[in-house]
Amino acid sequence: MANWKRARFNVAFLLIFCAILFNGCAGGGQTLTETGGQTLSQKVTTEYLLTTVGFKRLQVNDGTPKWQAILNNLPQGKISTYIRNGEVYYVYPDEGSNALYIGNEAAYQKYLSLAQGRKMCERVTGANQEKFWVCMDEYQQAGSVQPKK
Repeated sequence: MANWKRARFNVAFLLIFCAILFNGCAGGGQTLTETGGQTLSQKVTTEYLLTTVGFKRLQVNDGTPKWQAILNNLPQGKISTYIRNGEVYYVYPDEGSNALYIGNEAAYQKYLSLAQGRKMCERVTGANQEKFWVCMDEYQQAGSVQPKK
Protein backbone atom coordinates (compact mmCIF):
# COMPACT_ATOMS: atom_id res chain seq x y z
CA MET A 1 0.00 0.00 0.00
CA ALA A 2 2.83 2.41 0.87
CA ASN A 3 4.56 1.64 -2.44
CA TRP A 4 1.36 2.45 -4.35
CA LYS A 5 1.03 5.83 -2.60
CA ARG A 6 4.67 6.63 -3.27
CA ALA A 7 4.31 5.69 -6.94
CA ARG A 8 1.23 7.93 -7.27
CA PHE A 9 3.12 10.79 -5.60
CA ASN A 10 6.10 10.33 -7.96
CA VAL A 11 3.85 10.34 -11.03
CA ALA A 12 2.01 13.44 -9.83
CA PHE A 13 5.30 15.22 -9.10
CA LEU A 14 6.67 14.30 -12.54
CA LEU A 15 3.53 15.58 -14.28
CA ILE A 16 3.66 18.89 -12.40
CA PHE A 17 7.38 19.27 -13.16
CA CYS A 18 6.80 18.61 -16.88
CA ALA A 19 3.87 21.07 -16.98
CA ILE A 20 6.03 23.79 -15.45
CA LEU A 21 9.00 22.95 -17.64
CA PHE A 22 7.14 23.03 -20.94
CA ASN A 23 4.44 25.59 -20.20
CA GLY A 24 6.21 27.92 -17.80
CA CYS A 25 4.97 29.19 -14.49
CA ALA A 26 3.79 32.70 -13.74
CA GLY A 27 5.41 33.85 -16.96
CA GLY A 28 2.22 33.78 -18.96
CA GLY A 29 4.27 33.35 -22.15
CA GLN A 30 5.58 36.89 -21.90
CA THR A 31 8.90 37.68 -23.49
CA LEU A 32 11.49 38.81 -20.97
CA THR A 33 14.23 41.17 -22.04
CA GLU A 34 16.76 39.58 -19.71
CA THR A 35 16.34 36.21 -21.42
CA GLY A 36 17.22 37.51 -24.88
CA GLY A 37 13.70 37.32 -26.27
CA GLN A 38 12.96 33.90 -24.79
CA THR A 39 10.08 33.28 -22.44
CA LEU A 40 11.01 31.94 -19.04
CA SER A 41 9.84 28.44 -19.96
CA GLN A 42 11.87 28.50 -23.19
CA LYS A 43 14.96 29.54 -21.23
CA VAL A 44 14.46 26.76 -18.66
CA THR A 45 13.84 24.23 -21.43
CA THR A 46 16.97 25.35 -23.31
CA GLU A 47 19.16 25.05 -20.21
CA TYR A 48 17.67 21.64 -19.40
CA LEU A 49 18.29 20.39 -22.95
CA LEU A 50 21.85 21.73 -22.98
CA THR A 51 22.80 19.96 -19.74
CA THR A 52 21.02 16.80 -20.86
CA VAL A 53 23.05 16.57 -24.09
CA GLY A 54 26.41 17.18 -22.42
CA PHE A 55 26.96 20.91 -22.15
CA LYS A 56 28.92 21.67 -18.99
CA ARG A 57 27.61 24.41 -16.72
CA LEU A 58 30.43 26.75 -15.72
CA GLN A 59 29.64 28.94 -12.71
CA VAL A 60 31.06 32.43 -13.22
CA ASN A 61 31.95 34.55 -10.17
CA ASP A 62 34.33 37.21 -8.88
CA GLY A 63 37.13 34.64 -8.94
CA THR A 64 36.74 34.20 -12.70
CA PRO A 65 36.90 37.77 -14.09
CA LYS A 66 37.83 36.71 -17.63
CA TRP A 67 34.81 34.41 -17.83
CA GLN A 68 32.66 37.18 -16.32
CA ALA A 69 33.73 39.51 -19.15
CA ILE A 70 32.80 36.87 -21.72
CA LEU A 71 29.44 36.24 -20.02
CA ASN A 72 28.63 39.95 -19.99
CA ASN A 73 29.44 40.34 -23.69
CA LEU A 74 27.60 37.32 -25.10
CA PRO A 75 24.15 37.88 -26.61
CA GLN A 76 21.51 36.52 -24.22
CA GLY A 77 19.26 33.75 -25.51
CA LYS A 78 21.70 32.80 -28.29
CA ILE A 79 24.34 30.13 -28.68
CA SER A 80 27.72 31.55 -29.69
CA THR A 81 30.16 29.47 -31.73
CA TYR A 82 33.91 29.49 -31.14
CA ILE A 83 36.25 27.74 -33.62
CA ARG A 84 40.03 27.27 -33.51
CA ASN A 85 42.11 24.74 -35.46
CA GLY A 86 39.10 22.51 -36.07
CA GLU A 87 38.09 22.61 -32.39
CA VAL A 88 34.54 23.93 -31.93
CA TYR A 89 32.75 24.99 -28.77
CA TYR A 90 29.27 26.36 -28.33
CA VAL A 91 28.51 28.72 -25.46
CA TYR A 92 25.11 29.70 -24.05
CA PRO A 93 25.10 32.50 -21.44
CA ASP A 94 22.81 32.74 -18.43
CA GLU A 95 23.47 36.11 -16.80
CA GLY A 96 20.62 35.60 -14.34
CA SER A 97 22.49 32.80 -12.58
CA ASN A 98 26.02 33.88 -13.63
CA ALA A 99 26.68 30.73 -15.63
CA LEU A 100 27.90 29.65 -19.04
CA TYR A 101 26.86 26.40 -20.71
CA ILE A 102 29.77 25.11 -22.81
CA GLY A 103 29.54 22.19 -25.22
CA ASN A 104 31.43 20.69 -28.14
CA GLU A 105 30.18 19.77 -31.61
CA ALA A 106 28.79 16.38 -30.53
CA ALA A 107 26.80 17.96 -27.69
CA TYR A 108 25.48 20.67 -30.02
CA GLN A 109 24.33 18.09 -32.57
CA LYS A 110 22.49 16.21 -29.80
CA TYR A 111 20.88 19.50 -28.76
CA LEU A 112 19.66 20.04 -32.33
CA SER A 113 18.11 16.57 -32.47
CA LEU A 114 16.42 16.92 -29.06
CA ALA A 115 15.16 20.43 -29.75
CA GLN A 116 13.31 19.48 -32.92
CA GLY A 117 9.84 20.97 -32.93
CA ARG A 118 10.74 23.53 -30.27
CA LYS A 119 11.84 27.11 -30.63
CA MET A 120 15.63 26.81 -30.62
CA CYS A 121 18.23 29.40 -29.75
CA GLU A 122 19.73 31.27 -32.65
CA ARG A 123 23.37 30.35 -33.28
CA VAL A 124 25.80 33.24 -33.81
CA THR A 125 29.56 33.56 -34.24
CA GLY A 126 31.08 34.33 -30.88
CA ALA A 127 32.68 37.71 -30.34
CA ASN A 128 36.13 37.99 -28.77
CA GLN A 129 37.34 34.67 -30.17
CA GLU A 130 40.88 35.17 -28.86
CA LYS A 131 39.73 35.99 -25.30
CA PHE A 132 37.48 32.93 -25.27
CA TRP A 133 40.32 30.60 -26.29
CA VAL A 134 42.68 32.09 -23.68
CA CYS A 135 40.03 31.40 -21.02
CA MET A 136 39.32 27.91 -22.37
CA ASP A 137 43.02 27.02 -22.41
CA GLU A 138 43.44 28.21 -18.80
CA TYR A 139 40.27 26.37 -17.80
CA GLN A 140 41.47 23.09 -19.30
CA GLN A 141 45.02 23.46 -17.89
CA ALA A 142 43.61 24.02 -14.40
CA GLY A 143 42.32 20.45 -14.57
CA SER A 144 38.70 21.41 -14.97
CA VAL A 145 36.55 18.82 -16.61
CA GLN A 146 36.10 19.47 -20.31
CA PRO A 147 32.60 19.44 -21.78
CA LYS A 148 31.48 15.87 -22.53
CA LYS A 149 32.43 14.50 -25.92
